[in-house]
Amino acid sequence: MIHARDEDFVDIMAIFKKYKEWLGHIRHDYVQQMIMNNAKKFDFTSNFTSKHKGTSLLIFERDVALSYSVYKVNRKIGTASAKKGDCILHQICAKNRDGSASDVLQRFFKYINKKVYLSVRTDNSEAIDFYRKNDMLEIGEIAWKNNTIPGKIFLYNATT
Repeated sequence: MIHARDEDFVDIMAIFKKYKEWLGHIRHDYVQQMIMNNAKKFDFTSNFTSKHKGTSLLIFERDVALSYSVYKVNRKIGTASAKKGDCILHQICAKNRDGSASDVLQRFFKYINKKVYLSVRTDNSEAIDFYRKNDMLEIGEIAWKNNTIPGKIFLYNATT
């Protein structure tokens, strides 16, 4: 998998902005921090600086951005429970609707070779259909903003 570098930043932000209804919370510094994390983990240089800390990594292939982390401790995700070593997929979005997102996601599942969890807003039916089409199972519920925004938890189980 190709992890994002500094030169990918503008293209990645343009893709996130296409989906501002769902991903409007993604900030420039968050993307820069993920690129810095990539540089540290995969031993390349980044000129970005950030006052924030994080462990998320960012793949950028075929104009698809996919951010993820691997849990260092057991975590509760809504009504589901993830274990240390499991993966949480934070965001996935594509510039084009040409099958590239499914391709990148399926290759990511093979690359990470772990259980992959994600949460999605219940009203994001397009994303929910995408996750189901890509062999993810709905396993629980979650809510944000004082339980005013309902969501679903999905799992791709690499061991099945």
